[in-house]
Amino acid sequence: MSEFTIKAGFIEYDVNFITYGQNGFVTSNCNSIAFTNVGSNPVTIDNTLVLQQNQSLAIEGNAGEIINKQFLITFSGAGTNNLVTIKKNYF
Repeated sequence: MSEFTIKAGFIEYDVNFITYGQNGFVTSNCNSIAFTNVGSNPVTIDNTLVLQQNQSLAIEGNAGEIINKQFLITFSGAGTNNLVTIKKNYF
């Protein structure tokens, strides 16, 4: 996991990159989150949205907002499972 500390005006936040390779939950608790499927298998988010290889989804909040959600991720297929999330967390 890589971490960067960025100072924007008077609001400090951290950016986290987390990789998932199996079915389960992604906890947000952040201002914004992006999902990118870098594996060969499709991944379904919350039984609704399917991301094919190299597709991504970004959910962004306004300044000061926090997303408090657990996203269910489900992989399908016989290839590689690899979902990368990028989360913006306030200090």
